[in-house]
Amino acid sequence: MGGINKAEGQLIPQFSQYMFNGLYINPAYAGYKDVFYGHIMYRKQWVDISSSPRTALVSIDSPLKGGSNLGLVYANDKAGAAYSNNVMIDYAYRFPVSKTGRLSFGLSAGMIQHGLNQSELRDEDGNLDSRVQNIKTVWKPAIDAGVYFDSEYFYLGASVVGILKGKRDLESFQMIRNQANYFVTLGGVIPLMDNLKLLPSTLWGSDFENPLKIDLNMMIMIADRFSVGGSYRTGTLWFSDVSDNVRLRDAIVLIAEAFVSERLRLGFAYDFDLNKLTTGHNGGFEISLGYYLTKSKQRYVTPRYF
Repeated sequence: MGGINKAEGQLIPQFSQYMFNGLYINPAYAGYKDVFYGHIMYRKQWVDISSSPRTALVSIDSPLKGGSNLGLVYANDKAGAAYSNNVMIDYAYRFPVSKTGRLSFGLSAGMIQHGLNQSELRDEDGNLDSRVQNIKTVWKPAIDAGVYFDSEYFYLGASVVGILKGKRDLESFQMIRNQANYFVTLGGVIPLMDNLKLLPSTLWGSDFENPLKIDLNMMIMIADRFSVGGSYRTGTLWFSDVSDNVRLRDAIVLIAEAFVSERLRLGFAYDFDLNKLTTGHNGGFEISLGYYLTKSKQRYVTPRYF
């Protein structure tokens, strides 16, 4: 995410705790936990800057019957005076492909609203900058698709977000999310002993016009209740013609999550930026809250951890 001048390169909300709920980037994730599940995430970037990007996301998903699964995602994204609201309905069809393996295909459809809070752009005399007077709030349709495989100790997902492309029209804001974004997620569980497990995961994302974003994550889970670890995020690979400001857009992330009760899980993350904004404006934080609204009738190891 970023300011309005970065709209085309910062299209999809980027959460450090992506491994705990993949629904916002992959509709095939719907129903993955085999329960009616609700999740809330809030992210604030560059904590010392009042107008810095912040994102709030609420999602619910649940299995239905006959392999069908349904999800609903609402996201509000704000950076300076620019904002967007995103409402998506997700459908996934999941079926077994081995003793513990399952494959899911998903599709989501919804609407995205882009707008500008012009009251935040007025000067001390109440005058509005003429360059933004004609910018209108618009709604545009959105379609995403994905595929997801999971087994007892492993998962792999691929998705495309923003299949429908908008016009490069500055006055209507449709230049935002103009390019489709492609994501690959991979992770699993490595048992070390009865009360200790490793949870490695990675997220790759690109729109093929901006630097490739990669998150590499490793967490340690203790007694199936507490997880601590970190991530390294890079946006520099395979692009040689980007500026130094973009090239240094890496970050180190500290993450912790706990099962507060049998149904409630709470997570926290803090980013340490490794770019030029580090001086005086370092870091961003993120809070997540998940709740199992029903109990699972089946036992899967991986859905409990991710």
